[in-house]
Amino acid sequence: MLELLPAGCALFDYDNDGWLDILLLQSGSSEPSPKGQRPHCALYRNDGTGGFTDATAGSGLDRDLGYAHGVACGDFDNDGFEDLFITAFGGNHLLRNEQGTGRFADVTARMGLGRKHSTGYATSAAFGDYDNDGRLDLYVCYYGPWTWQKDLPCTNARGQREYCTPELYEPDTHRLYRNAGNRFVDVSSTAGITRAKGRGLAVAWLDYDDDGRQDIYVANDLTPAMLWRNNGDGTFTDRALSAGCAYDMWGRVMAGMGIALADYDHSGRESLFVTNFSGKPNMLFRNVGGGFQDASLSAGLAMPHMNFLAFGCEFLDYDLDGWRDLIVANGHVQVHVESQSVGVAYRQRKQLFRNGGRGVFTEVTDPDALGELGVPTVSRGLAVGDADNDGRPDVLVCSQNDRAQLFRCQAPSAGAWVSFRAVGTRSPRSGVHARFVLEAGGQRQAATVRGGSSYLSHSDRRVHFGLGSAKRVERVEVLWPSGTRDVLRNLAPNAVYTVAEGRGVTHVLRPGPPHP
Repeated sequence: MLELLPAGCALFDYDNDGWLDILLLQSGSSEPSPKGQRPHCALYRNDGTGGFTDATAGSGLDRDLGYAHGVACGDFDNDGFEDLFITAFGGNHLLRNEQGTGRFADVTARMGLGRKHSTGYATSAAFGDYDNDGRLDLYVCYYGPWTWQKDLPCTNARGQREYCTPELYEPDTHRLYRNAGNRFVDVSSTAGITRAKGRGLAVAWLDYDDDGRQDIYVANDLTPAMLWRNNGDGTFTDRALSAGCAYDMWGRVMAGMGIALADYDHSGRESLFVTNFSGKPNMLFRNVGGGFQDASLSAGLAMPHMNFLAFGCEFLDYDLDGWRDLIVANGHVQVHVESQSVGVAYRQRKQLFRNGGRGVFTEVTDPDALGELGVPTVSRGLAVGDADNDGRPDVLVCSQNDRAQLFRCQAPSAGAWVSFRAVGTRSPRSGVHARFVLEAGGQRQAATVRGGSSYLSHSDRRVHFGLGSAKRVERVEVLWPSGTRDVLRNLAPNAVYTVAEGRGVTHVLRPGPPHP
C-alpha cells in the first residue's frame, strides 16, 4: 500500500540566484531494511543557460532519508533561504539551508520534529503562518497507522495480485506545529486538529473567508475533506461540510489526491480544485465568499476526467492571456486495471485545460499542442514554475518507476507577463500568504504566494500573471499578512520584480531570449 503514493518534487531557488533549482524525491524499496543502498534524493542546480548540474554530492541529501514521499519548502528561520521539510515513512526530516551554499543540515531533532507520530506514514506537508507572528508554522498530513509487516495481500477478480482498497486501513490524525523560533511545538491537540481523522494526501493554506487569518484545506483519501477554519485564538474548527467542500457533487467521499488554488474566474477570491480517483469527478469548488459552490460541471472539468486517476495539479497561465489554465498529472494505482475496467489504463497522459475566460475550461487534446505531455506515464508529483525565466510556466513531473520530466512551455503566444518575488519583513521572509491584486489591460487579477498545493510537491514561490495584450501594469496592490499594504504603479511587463514589504520594488530581473 505504501508504494501507491510516491513521489514528489520541488522547483525552488535554494541559492537565491534568481533561477529555479530542482529537487527530486526518491523512494527506492519500501522494506524496513532494504537490501543494498536505497537511492538518494537528487538536487539539481539551474545553471541559467537552460541546463542543470547535479549538486547532490555533499548537500546532505546524499544519504538514506527513508521511503520519501513529499516535500515542503519554506524559510522557517527567516534567514532568506528556503529550507526543506521531507516526509518519509518512519521519520520526517527538517533540512536547514546553509545560506545557499548547497548544503542542508538536518535539524529535525533540534527543532522538535524528531518524534514519530503514529507509525510515521506522513504524506504531504505545507508551511504557513496561522498566528500571523511572521514565523512559518507547519502542517503535516498522515495517511494511516500502516506498517510494512501488516500490509494486506489482495487480489482482483482474476486472481492477480493488486493493492488493497484504502478502506481496509484506518485513517489517522494529522499534526500542526507552531514555530516558536527556537523550535517547533506540537499544538495538534490544543488547536483541535486531532478531533478528526483522515487519510491525508494533500494540504494547502488559504484565507477562504477573507478574515485575515490563514485556514487549512486537506484532501483525504476516501474520508471527508477537511477545512480547518482558523478561529484566531490558536484553535481550528472543521467547516468543510458547512462550507460545501467536504464531498463530491454526489455527496460521496472523494479519493482526494491533489489541490490547486487560483482566482480562476477573476472574482478576487481563490477557489479550490481537487483531483480524484477514476470514475469519480475532479472537483472545482468555487469560492463564493465564506463558502464554496460546486462548479465542476459548469466549468467543464468533471466529465473529461472520468477515465483518469489524477494526482498532482496546478493552475498556470500557459498562454499568457490573463486567465489561469489547469494542468493535471494522471496515473492509476492498480497495475492490472486494463483487464478490469474498459477504457481505463495504468499509464495515463497528462491533461491540460485551457481557461477560455470567465472560468470555463476546454481540454487541449491536439497531440501537436500537447507534445510529450500526451505520452502516458504513471505520474504522481507535479510542480509548476518558470525554470528558464522566459515568462512562460514550465512543469516538473515525477512518475513511478520512470524518469522525471521537465516540460518547457513553448506555447505560441504574443502575450505579455509579469512575476513578483515577495520578501517579507514583519510577515514571513519568504512572502508566504502575501496577496497581489493586479490591474492591467482592463483586467483585474489576484493571486497569493503559495503555502502548499499540488500533490507531495512544491511549486515556484513567485506569483506569475499573464497580461495578454496589455502594454503596462497600471497598478498592483500587495496585501501582506502583517496588515502592511504596498501599492506599485506603472510597471513595465515581461520582468520579475522583487517586492519587499513596506519598501516596494527592490530588484528587477529582465530575462534574455528564451532557451531552445
